Amino acid sequence: MRSVTEVHEYERLAAEYRAQEAWGIPMSVREWYERRLAELRAELRRARHGRPLGEILVAMGAVDPKRLELALAEQKAEGGRRLLGEILLEKGWVDEDSLKLALKRQLSP
Repeated sequence: MRSVTEVHEYERLAAEYRAQEAWGIPMSVREWYERRLAELRAELRRARHGRPLGEILVAMGAVDPKRLELALAEQKAEGGRRLLGEILLEKGWVDEDSLKLALKRQLSP
């Protein structure tokens, strides 16, 4: 399973390639990054989960419950396009180490 950090990095690279389209970067390169990002997100969504990630983060004290609700609402408004961890990281509401630990706890048997 890939980490949310890797998904975030692929998303950043895909955005960078979209921005550089005017400079003549081949469509195939950008399409590859966008396709790979979609594959990684799908892989994370298919993974067997224990407790909900948000619940784990709140229990750890890594995220405020109100901010979690805002992130979940944003995720729902986007139709689930982005993973919860991506939203929380982007907003600076959780640090990467806490997110990694929470994901390990969520995915451990």
